[in-house]
Order: sequence, then C-alpha cells, then structure tokens
Amino acid sequence: MRRSFARFRTALAVAATTAALTAGVVVQAPVAAAPAASGMGSIVARLTGPGAINDTVGRHDIIGTDLGVMWDNGRGEILTAFGDTQSFNGWSLLYGQLFYWRSNVLLRSTDRNLADGMTFTGHAGPPGHAKRLLKPNLRREVTIIPTAGIAANGKQYMSVMSVKHWGNPSSWITNWSGLVASTDNGANWHSVNAFRPNGGGNKKFQMSALLKVGDTVYTYGTPDGRYGAVYLARVPEHAIENLGAYEYFSYGRWVRNDPGAATPVMPAPTGELSVAWNSYLGKFISLSTTGEGVKLRTADNPAGPWSRGQLVVSKNDPYSGYAPYIHPWSTSGPMLYFTYSISYGYQVYLMRLPLQRS
Repeated sequence: MRRSFARFRTALAVAATTAALTAGVVVQAPVAAAPAASGMGSIVARLTGPGAINDTVGRHDIIGTDLGVMWDNGRGEILTAFGDTQSFNGWSLLYGQLFYWRSNVLLRSTDRNLADGMTFTGHAGPPGHAKRLLKPNLRREVTIIPTAGIAANGKQYMSVMSVKHWGNPSSWITNWSGLVASTDNGANWHSVNAFRPNGGGNKKFQMSALLKVGDTVYTYGTPDGRYGAVYLARVPEHAIENLGAYEYFSYGRWVRNDPGAATPVMPAPTGELSVAWNSYLGKFISLSTTGEGVKLRTADNPAGPWSRGQLVVSKNDPYSGYAPYIHPWSTSGPMLYFTYSISYGYQVYLMRLPLQRS
C-alpha cells in the first residue's frame, strides 16, 4: 500500500471505537484465554528488495513492495500477492517519479523450510518481470490492492479492493471490493460478478480474510482503513461467486443475503487481517494490525467468540510495520510464520512467532 505509515494515532482509534458503540454496534463479547504465544514476534529475513534473501530485483523486477498475501494453491505451491510495487525503467523520471509503480504482482514458492526465510521459485509474468495482475482505471481509482486469496472450485481467487483515495496514515477510501479469479495458477485474472460497493452493509466487507473449512468459505470483513471492527460471512465453496448465497453472522445467528445485518466478531480498531486453523493449538487463529501493533486472537469456532487478543508485535519493533499474513504451511508446529510489511524501506519481511499450548 503506497502511503506513509506513521505511528498509529491512539486518539483516532479510541474515537473510532467510541463512534461504533455510539452508533449501536454491538461487538460479540471477547473471551479470556491463556496466552497462545510464548514470546514476541521477530524478523527471520527480508524477502524483497535489494539485499534480500531473494533476488527480487533481478529475477522479478521488484525493488520495493508490500503486503505478501499468501494462500495454498492446492498444488504444492504458496501463491503470494503483493500490493503497489516499485521498479525502475527510466520513463518514470519524465513524470517526476524515481520509481515506476505497478499495482499488484504475484510470486510463487515451494519452500517449506521457513526457519531461514521464504524463497520464491517464480512469478506471474514473462521472464525477469513479475507483471501487473490487475490494471486500475486511473479515472476512478488510484490502485487495486489484493487483501486475501484462496483456492476453491479448482480456481484461484483473490479478494481485492479498489482504492479511491489515500488519506491520513491508516485511513483510505475504497470504491468497492470484489473477487477476481484465475484458472491458470495466478498467471491471468478476471473479475467475477461479486462486487461490493463501498456503502450500506457492504461497507463492512471492503477488506477481507478468507478461510475454508470443509466445503464452506468464511469471509472476515473490515471497512476501508484500519479503524473498523471485523464482520463475518460464509458461503458454500461452490457458490463463492454468488453474493446472494452468502450468509452473515448477526447476533449469534446466520442471516442470508443481508450484509447490513452482520455484527462484529472482533472489535475495532482492526486493520489487515489473516485467519487460519492451527492444529498445534487446536484453535482458529487470527493476526491483525491494530493501534498497538499486531494482535493474535484465538477461537474454537470460525464465528468465535474470539479471545481478547495478545500483543505479539509492538508497533515500534519493528517500527512502521503492518499487514501480518499467516503462512499456510506453518500452522501445525510450535513456530508460526507470517509476512509483515515495513513502510520505512517499503519491503516485506518474514516473521516468526513462538506458540505455546494452554
């Protein structure tokens, strides 16, 4: 996400939470839970940019980028989608910019030994250049950003958001969110008829985390920016492209085809979110950006109730970090791995987090 990431503003976070409560938003009561992490998260390796463990400059034409949304493609690979991405071609100088920006790229990995970092084996695009996956309409949007990915129905899906305007740190305005699909392992993407305009109940689902349990796909949604609560929808895998088939978690029950009925399952302020089943803990887990840093939450069921949350990465260590995305192949042992973006330097890192059973 191409924007400065200054210190989170506690006053804004408190104001957002207060506003939600004042507006009558009822957050599902969080539960007390034993700490699931035995320590704080720490950096394993830098994954992108000059001097990283991957030659993303020479092999993929990536100088700087962020996010690193990961999912298992069901074919022995991890697909990793990145946000606004920098390269250098000289032409950008004519427009007064050092770097050329493309909105989103995808790298692939088969690395299962994450203790020394995560290596990439290829990318979507021609040799030497990870291509832009989705081209924004610059008359209406400044960029298109991936927020989640999942394999379903023999296809690859990404949830993306159309950014209309970057605002103050941790604030931005979207036009819409939606699903895009690929039938060739992420090489090419096309939109499906599953768009959520930024208004009404769909405002609660402008950013997403995706989780598949059996043949059900769960969508955890937040409004644009990092100050909203988390809402939940579910749909049978075969109907993932049909928004009319989605059910929304509302006061402990499921309501069909009414996103406005959704009530929070995790409180504000919550930003970029990832959710997974962790067999080591025997619980569902989530990592998210909050005003304090990264919080780890646990639950026995996808709908919760979710725990109050444990701070596992301070907002100042590393400074300017955001967007913790769980590596899907690190959910069965005592060490959890996740990607983490650091604004200063504009690169993506792999982090580790030691877990403990209660």
